[in-house]
Amino acid sequence: MTLIITIAFLITRLSIFRKMIYHRVGIFDLFFLTVIFGMFGVIGNYTALVVEPGNHTIISDLWNPTLQSNNAVVDTRNIGIIIGGFFAGPIVGVGASLLAGAHRLLMGGFISSATFWVTILGGCLAGWFGYKWRGVGLIKPKYMFFISIGILTIQILVIPVLTADHTTALTLISFTGPPIIIINSIGIWICAMIFYNAIQEEERTRANQTVKTFSIADQTFSLFRSGLNEESAKKSTEIIKKLTAVEHVAITRGLRELAYTGEVTNQKRNDKEELISRKSVLATGKSVLNESKSKWLFSNKPSSRASVVVPFCVKNKVIGTLSFYYRSSAHITSVEKELIEGLGKLFSNQLELGEIERHNQLLQNAKIESLQSQLQPHFLFNALNTIVALCRIDPMLARDLLVHLSTYLRNSLTGIGDFLVPVRKEMDNVQAYLAIEQARFPDKVTMRVEVDSDLMDYLIPPFIIQPLVENAIKHGGFKRIQAKGVVCIEIKKVSEVLISIKVSDNGVGIESNRIVDLGERVVTSSRDGSGTALFNIKERLTALYSQEVRFNVDSEIGIGTCVSIILPAKN
Repeated sequence: MTLIITIAFLITRLSIFRKMIYHRVGIFDLFFLTVIFGMFGVIGNYTALVVEPGNHTIISDLWNPTLQSNNAVVDTRNIGIIIGGFFAGPIVGVGASLLAGAHRLLMGGFISSATFWVTILGGCLAGWFGYKWRGVGLIKPKYMFFISIGILTIQILVIPVLTADHTTALTLISFTGPPIIIINSIGIWICAMIFYNAIQEEERTRANQTVKTFSIADQTFSLFRSGLNEESAKKSTEIIKKLTAVEHVAITRGLRELAYTGEVTNQKRNDKEELISRKSVLATGKSVLNESKSKWLFSNKPSSRASVVVPFCVKNKVIGTLSFYYRSSAHITSVEKELIEGLGKLFSNQLELGEIERHNQLLQNAKIESLQSQLQPHFLFNALNTIVALCRIDPMLARDLLVHLSTYLRNSLTGIGDFLVPVRKEMDNVQAYLAIEQARFPDKVTMRVEVDSDLMDYLIPPFIIQPLVENAIKHGGFKRIQAKGVVCIEIKKVSEVLISIKVSDNGVGIESNRIVDLGERVVTSSRDGSGTALFNIKERLTALYSQEVRFNVDSEIGIGTCVSIILPAKN
């Protein structure tokens, strides 16, 4: 049994072992496993105790190639067969039982034919349990121990049934049955623990590696979002060195080294070899392992150092390298290699996400500038015509209007490049616009402004209040109401992080069927307007603040309209 357990431990070192555990084996693998576990049974046959059923005596306890007709054996044949069926499934269980059972049949002796059939029965039962548990996962050793007792007990009890001399067979199993059941079950339990612990150890290692990778990813994500530069590279190399077993880390963009955790003048580095490795990685996009010439673990010579260089890729283009340095190639285990490869791909994805984010930001900025450029008011021509007419009638008023118009134009032109302006500047623009409108249409509308004094230096997007005031004057329908038109601007703080902007009027109001479209899309142009200004304002606010902004239009026929905006407070 000790020999079989030793072989079981050696099997866990094979790559096919992991395939067997997770049932990903092919035809060739199944054949190989059948032979392996079948040989378990053959070894169990050869290392059995030879007994005589009649007098309950042990004849031999070492290497028994053949048996006399009145001999039987107490063996550990079923350890390999049942373990094979449990872990590898029915095909291996039945195949191994056929191989081991046939060998036992060829050895001869008492109950050899019955032993052949009960061996196959044990392989079938173990394979059936392995198949049933396939969807559950790895079978725990304690369950395998109790199931093995059941299978072995069935085998022992069936032997007298399949033997012509039932009395002698019953005498035999009363002598050999209990030790066979106990020892084989213990052997199966120990083998199962070896297999189970090997898998658990591998899963723990992978779990620790995953946690380490996620920790590095979490701490470096914000760094690589800003791109691959000296600052992000330096901080990232320090994080990697801190969280891994690597001696030093280096990051390059192209061939230029951005960061290195050791001394830049470190004489232990082989600059020529590093340059060749980096050129190879940049050219092929594949990682390079530089194993040390000396395998001496404690050597400090440059020749004893080892390194792994992996690529940084953005959109399938290699833009840089990530190098890991070790004291010796003995430190570069398979787990370390997987971690290094994973970090290279992880950082490449982070850089690519950063590039996508910056690209989207550029597109967003271009969209905002495009929308702002559409906000130049069409009333400019009307304002100029008004000023021309007033030059003869009231030159001083014409002069004042030119000053207001220049203020308006200056704010409009400079505001195109600004995403945020102070409330004070936006209100100057509104006052300039109102002065021109009131000169064109005296006594048409009055303005009420309510702005908290401490909000005048808060930042808001430009051209969001003036278009709303223009809309109120143009589409308020003040000619159709008896009272004088009033437009009210109200800016106040809603909370520590939000401010509210409201532009309301006492005009004729808007039909409810049109309100649902305002700000959401441009409607067919009509005498009541197409909603382009409201749509552009909401688009700009959404682009700047995403879901943090609230835009709402309320209106009631005969009462008036109110456009309210709630956005983050910035000062």
